Amino acid sequence: MSEQQTKKLSIPTCDDRLLWETWMSMFHFPTLTVADELGLFTLLEKSPATADEVAQSLDLGHRSTEALLGVMTSLGYLVQQNEKFAITEVSRNFLLPQSPFYWGGILHLMRSTPLSHASLLTALRNDKSTIYEDKDIWETHELEPEQAKAFTSHMHSQTVSPAVGAAIRGDFTSVKRLLDVGGGSGAFCFALAQHYPDLRCTILELPVVCKIADKYIAAAGLQARIDTKAGNFFTDPFPSGYDAILFGNIFHDWGREKCLHLARSSFAALPKGGKIYLHEILLSDTKDSPLVATAFSLCMVWVTEGKQFTAREIQQLLTECGFVDISITPTYGYYSLISATKP
Repeated sequence: MSEQQTKKLSIPTCDDRLLWETWMSMFHFPTLTVADELGLFTLLEKSPATADEVAQSLDLGHRSTEALLGVMTSLGYLVQQNEKFAITEVSRNFLLPQSPFYWGGILHLMRSTPLSHASLLTALRNDKSTIYEDKDIWETHELEPEQAKAFTSHMHSQTVSPAVGAAIRGDFTSVKRLLDVGGGSGAFCFALAQHYPDLRCTILELPVVCKIADKYIAAAGLQARIDTKAGNFFTDPFPSGYDAILFGNIFHDWGREKCLHLARSSFAALPKGGKIYLHEILLSDTKDSPLVATAFSLCMVWVTEGKQFTAREIQQLLTECGFVDISITPTYGYYSLISATKP
C-alpha cells in the first residue's frame, strides 16, 4: 500500500457554513427587488395563494416561483401555511406601494444602480465613491434632475419610518423653529410637524432638491408648516432664527473635517440654548458591529465621502465645537438620536 493511500483523511477545524451564507446572501436583495417589481406582495396581500396560483398570476414557471417564494419565506417576508403563502407584517408595512412606509425608493434605485465587484473594488482602492462611476454624487444630482429625483425618493423611503421613531422617542419639546440641513424630501420634518403642532421647519437643500421637496410638502399638505431654502451648506452660512438644527443621515456622508465644519456652522447660527440633533446608525466603539452598521459604512465608501460613526466619535466632535449636555437616545431600528446644546 502506498504512503498516499495510508495517509489519514483530514477535515477542516470548522465547517464552511459562513461562506455559504455570505455567498448566497448575494441573492437576497436582488430577489427582493424582483419580487417587488413583479407585484408579489400586492398579489399576496389581496389573498394568500399556493405556488401554482402565484406562478399563474405572475406568469412565471413553477421552478422559478418555487425558488422565489422559498427565498422570500426564508428571509421572513412571507409565511407559509397549508401550502398557501401570505405576507408578514414586515412586508405589510414596507413592501406594499400603498403603505406610507413603502421602501419603493430604495428598491427602485438599487435595482437600477446595483453594486458590482468592480465598483466596490475601485471605491476601496481609490477611497472614493463609484456609485456614478467617476462622477461626484452631489454634482451629478445638480446636473441631472432625474438622478436627484431618484435619490431623493430613495432617501424618503429610508427616512419615513425612522423619522416617526425619532419624533416620538426623541425630545423636541423646546423647539419652535428647526432647520433640517440636507433634509431631502422633508420626511423628517413631516414626522416632527405632525407630532409637535407648534413646530415649524425649513429644509436647507440644493436648488434642484428644493424643487423636489416642495412637491412632497404640497402632497403632504404641510406648506403652512414646512418650507425650503436653497443653499450649499458648505459654502453658505447657515441662516439664523432657528432654535434647532437637524442632520438626519448627513454626517455619515462626509469625513470628520467636513462634519466639524457643519457642527461649527451650527454652533455659530444657533442662539444660546439652541440644540443640534443628529440621527444616525451608530457603530460600536470597536467598529466591528452591528453588521448593518459595518455594512452601511462600506456602503458609504461606495456612495459618498463618509462612514458610520461611533457614539464616542460624535461626542468628541460636538464637544470640540463647544456643545454640551450631549445625549443619545435609541429611536427606531438601528437608529439613534444624538442631541446637544449650545451653552
